[in-house]
Amino acid sequence: MNPSNNLQRFAIVLAMIGIAVASRLLPHPPNFTPLAAMCLFAGAMTVSPRIMAVSVIIAMLISDAVLGFHSLMPVVYGCLLANFVIGRKLVGANANAIQVFAGSLAGSVLFFLVTNFAVWVAFYPSTWTGLTACFAAAVPFFQYTLAGDLVYSGLFFGVYALATSGAVATHGNLQRATVPARAGE
Repeated sequence: MNPSNNLQRFAIVLAMIGIAVASRLLPHPPNFTPLAAMCLFAGAMTVSPRIMAVSVIIAMLISDAVLGFHSLMPVVYGCLLANFVIGRKLVGANANAIQVFAGSLAGSVLFFLVTNFAVWVAFYPSTWTGLTACFAAAVPFFQYTLAGDLVYSGLFFGVYALATSGAVATHGNLQRATVPARAGE
């Protein structure tokens, strides 16, 4: 792998972390943020998993310092890091649209199940009724989680694919860049 590509990937991921932090601080529908998608993308693209995992935690801590700390932060952070693992192990750097969709869907469902189970354990009665009440209360938020994860995953992977495809814009037209032939070829 070319070191300059690694540097480019790292710069792109760091920029996305900054965008993700800012997006948590701006008004938005509940759970419609790019954080899980950013983790999915970072996991698929990064060459240094430890650095990116630490970066994700730092981004969350910065935004949570403004929004407020809470007792379920380790669960939320763990679910985000799970998206990182999904990206790293299941999606990969050469992902197609189906892989990105499946990885994003898996991360959304995992986040919904794990975080709402933790909410049940922490705040609801430890009964079947408490469990169903907790998940019933969470269902309306899942549509935003899923929509945000799919939209931002498509955006991150799509922009990256366009940026690295060799396509160039010339006077409003999108054309494939060509490499001039070398002498003697």
